[in-house]
Amino acid sequence: MRIDKHHHHKKAGENLAFVFFMNLTFNIIVIVGGLATNSMAILADCIHDLSDTISIALAWFLEHVAQKDSTDNYSYGYQRFSILGAVIISVFVIIMALVILQEAIPRLFSPEGVDAEGMLLVAIVGIIFKSISVYRLHGGETFNEKAILFHQLGDVFEWVAILILGIVLMFWDGASYLDPFVSIGIALWLIFNLARNLYKSIEVLLQKTPDHFDVDEFKSAISAIDGVNAIDDFHIWSLDGIDSVMTLKVDVDFGKNVEDIKEEIYSISSKYHVVDITIELD
Repeated sequence: MRIDKHHHHKKAGENLAFVFFMNLTFNIIVIVGGLATNSMAILADCIHDLSDTISIALAWFLEHVAQKDSTDNYSYGYQRFSILGAVIISVFVIIMALVILQEAIPRLFSPEGVDAEGMLLVAIVGIIFKSISVYRLHGGETFNEKAILFHQLGDVFEWVAILILGIVLMFWDGASYLDPFVSIGIALWLIFNLARNLYKSIEVLLQKTPDHFDVDEFKSAISAIDGVNAIDDFHIWSLDGIDSVMTLKVDVDFGKNVEDIKEEIYSISSKYHVVDITIELD
């Protein structure tokens, strides 16, 4: 049994294309703003935002690849390219966050003066751009979208913090140490959330039973079908963190209508985003 399994990747590609062009435009603003204000928080975000754009471009490309139909070389299709993108993006963003930590920590001990008014202006623009991107990605199903969503959400938090910091610095020059402190906090937040996304993505690549799939409940439902005696062999794994593939061997009573049994199994399986099932009846 096969059903349409590309709709969420097509939608994800459209969302990521929109967010990519938003970030590409904002990159220019961040670079100019960072150089003009001498703010570590903004200069760090220049690196951070560059990683945004590269990550989104890669995610967009791999979501497009994931929409391709199966071939002889990729008999299950290309959906796992989406998970591959999530792994690469998560690792890349974690590395960029570590770079931010490396640059920001020394500034805690030797803070430098910044242009508070400039920070304020850039932060307002940043909040607007990043909030639009978060809104577009909110509710996305793929791991790629979730990885980029965390990245963009981290940006919103960062720009809100920079906005508050800019207001504080307008009235208190001695708070310059807060500039690198903000960068460190956001970097740690990114590392924590992207590490979780990376862990989940690797679980999919290692063919772990999907989190949303209750094996005992499924086996009980199959065993309750009239004519089914036992499930002798059962395997399920996820293609992309959403759609799953299943194989099972079922012991049935001789003389029962095997087509009816198969249809009932298909019906039960469809509730779990199973898009490809191989059933062997004994």
